[in-house]
Amino acid sequence: MLKEYRSVAEIVGPLMLVENVAGVTYYELAEIELQDGSIRRGRVLEVDRDKALVQIFEGSSGMNVTETKVRFLGRGIELPVSMDILGRVFDGLGR
Repeated sequence: MLKEYRSVAEIVGPLMLVENVAGVTYYELAEIELQDGSIRRGRVLEVDRDKALVQIFEGSSGMNVTETKVRFLGRGIELPVSMDILGRVFDGLGR
């Protein structure tokens, strides 16, 4: 089970600082849940002791520092490949 953090200290542009984290690694994916229940994705850009700097992929508009929840997924970005993807166009998240 993934640990959920409610310790977002600051959001500036596409960057978010999460405090009191443990076991978070560089380039790890994060799920960010907003107060309305919508989910955005991000990745860890830097870890310093118990703080993680997260880049938010889909923008930070509408985010509230006190009510935003963050879950670190324990893995980096993965995109399975096969012959079926030839000629198709994907965004940075593989959609």
